[in-house]
Amino acid sequence: MAKDRNTMAKRQREVEKREKAARKLEKKETRKRERDKDSDDSLPVDDGETRVLRLFKRFLMSPGQMLCLTSADEVCLMPALERLIRSGFLISEKFNGSYSLTEEGYHLMKIQE
Repeated sequence: MAKDRNTMAKRQREVEKREKAARKLEKKETRKRERDKDSDDSLPVDDGETRVLRLFKRFLMSPGQMLCLTSADEVCLMPALERLIRSGFLISEKFNGSYSLTEEGYHLMKIQE
């Protein structure tokens, strides 16, 4: 009789363990969907903005680090840079042709493909 109770308890623990893992996975997926939904609203729609963020990503920039662009790059990317500044993703630095990411811009850069 004792053996049967131990076997039942063991099965019950296994069932509870699987249920807990399923709840944890569901909670993780829910948080990921919410985070993706929030980030989809602020994605840049312009190719130029995406190019600027990829440029920052290529140089592994983090918030507050200054990236200096050549004058040719700055002229080509100026409309996209201005839109990102207005959106609060970039900050124009005092040094001519230099920009840095904000926290929001850094997050946006990280989710870019």
